[in-house]
Amino acid sequence: MKVIIYPTNDSIAVMAPSGVLSVEATALKDVPTGVPFFIVEHTDLPKEPQETWIVDFSEPDGYGA
Repeated sequence: MKVIIYPTNDSIAVMAPSGVLSVEATALKDVPTGVPFFIVEHTDLPKEPQETWIVDFSEPDGYGA
């Protein structure tokens, strides 16, 4: 299953789309405006706690609309 990840003030948020909209449409709609995001397979997520993840969002899949 594809999920959306994006940075928050102190962690990385993980969002699973409901299936009503495409994962891309969900990201554009639900990620805060201007915030970068990636769409990844849930199996590719690190096993460590989210607050310890380091993600380079300099070349994201998109930005919240």
